[in-house]
Amino acid sequence: MDASEVRSHEPRALVEIAHLSKGYVRGGQQVPVLTDINLTINERDFVAMMGPSGSGKSTLLNLIAGIDKPDAGSLLIAGEDITQF
Repeated sequence: MDASEVRSHEPRALVEIAHLSKGYVRGGQQVPVLTDINLTINERDFVAMMGPSGSGKSTLLNLIAGIDKPDAGSLLIAGEDITQF
């Protein structure tokens, strides 16, 4: 087995989130929803999110999908920083 075969078996990061934060303004007040989130999802990973209503699950999915933009942090999809689009 040569080095190229070894590299092909290493998991590739599809989603890389670093220090991601997002909040919304409600009634003139800034409401933090996600604060300093760090997450890596590799190819072939299965991921489930659980949490109570209002915990930020949909907000995180909207950020990963590029529907919304984070207030801070980086979000890479297959190595591309989608926060810069």
